[in-house]
Amino acid sequence: MTERSVPVAERCVSSVAVGDEATAELEELAEYVDGHSVAFCTSSAWLRAAARHLPARPVLITVRSGGAPVALAALGVSHHRRARRIELLGGDLNDYGRFYYDDDRAAAALAETVASWVLEGGRWSLSLGQLSPDDAVGRRLAARLPGATVEPGAPIPQIVGIGADYRVSRNRRKKLQNATNRIENDGRTWEKVVVDDPAGLERWLPTLVEVRRRRDHASGRRSHLDDPAVLAFYETVVRGAVERGRAAIDLFLVDGQVAGFVVTMFDGDTHRLYDGRVAEEWQYYRGGMVCDLMAVLRAAEAPGVSTFDWLRGKTDAKFGNHEIHRVGLRAASHASITALDEWEGALRRGIKATVPDALVRRIVAR
Repeated sequence: MTERSVPVAERCVSSVAVGDEATAELEELAEYVDGHSVAFCTSSAWLRAAARHLPARPVLITVRSGGAPVALAALGVSHHRRARRIELLGGDLNDYGRFYYDDDRAAAALAETVASWVLEGGRWSLSLGQLSPDDAVGRRLAARLPGATVEPGAPIPQIVGIGADYRVSRNRRKKLQNATNRIENDGRTWEKVVVDDPAGLERWLPTLVEVRRRRDHASGRRSHLDDPAVLAFYETVVRGAVERGRAAIDLFLVDGQVAGFVVTMFDGDTHRLYDGRVAEEWQYYRGGMVCDLMAVLRAAEAPGVSTFDWLRGKTDAKFGNHEIHRVGLRAASHASITALDEWEGALRRGIKATVPDALVRRIVAR
């Protein structure tokens, strides 16, 4: 049920919905959310999948004027060491974080409602990642919440002007040819496959999940997809995007087996590389690089596409000519909560640094 409904500004009324009611309200406000969405991970489909599958309890804070929505915050709440942990719905799986609002007045009303709701809850910590530095709600929350800090987020490399001002170099295209030549010289066969229909997805999705999990384990880390909740979320997001014609999966097969894959999301004039892995046993044939180039070249050849977005994180494989910088907003009710979080993070990093890689790989593969 609705947790509360209070006036926050002239002619504006706010409401806070929690749990099942928040999920239902997301369905009702899907058109509003999508009208303000900037990427697949700020869409109503993404938020609904997060509300249904991820462990954080969904909270939807809505500001209305004249009965119509003018601002919205989709949050997730969990509990750790007797403190509420507040994040954007989807948590650290979001490459772009966002509040939804029509104008500055609506942003001010939403920020005040969110701040009041946060502050009334006793012990709490808040971590809102990958916000735009210009987000009006984020700026107001940083000023309103005690001890709030704004930190740099992970950069997002992009290719802007792909297929027009920016051309994929001949050298990169040659790497694709070299990879296939290596396979043929070894007496093996190769094939590039594009999956963009539900039937094809159902055939290949279990294999892709297993490829990703094995590669993550071999790299000495647990895979997100080891968690049944995150796996259900991931499969829901990918299935929904393919069904709506908003995604395609590039597969690179060697002797009929998946040597690499990438999942690309289509957001209007932007293609975004959502996920991808090289198969552990086929690394020699550079299947990840091949699939990356397949996705980039598709974007370069697609009418109306102007940007290829690699999403978070800089690596040598993510080439381009532009970079987006986002920020994270952090705050907590008590300094001790922040200190404990930092201590736990340092402890985990220290343990990982001292444990031999081979042992780490055996542990995470269990």
